Amino acid sequence: MLEHTPDWVRRKYEQAQKEKWEESRSRITEGVTSLMLLVDGLFNKGKGSEEILPPSYEKAMEAQQEQIIQKEENFVKGSWWKKSG
Repeated sequence: MLEHTPDWVRRKYEQAQKEKWEESRSRITEGVTSLMLLVDGLFNKGKGSEEILPPSYEKAMEAQQEQIIQKEENFVKGSWWKKSG
């Protein structure tokens, strides 16, 4: 008997391919970021490094909370589907 179904094997293969692609993309992004920091340090004396580097965890969480609040403000409250009057 087969230990796993063909669908399971296909999903695991696709998952492994996706993880491999994400790792490759991450390495490329890190390399480009390093190169950008090097060029910024040489020509701009490192003044733009804050813009090049990703935000800190705390800043990213603050930005996410602001986005959530903005989405909640755009939420239509009340019985909009009922005709008034």
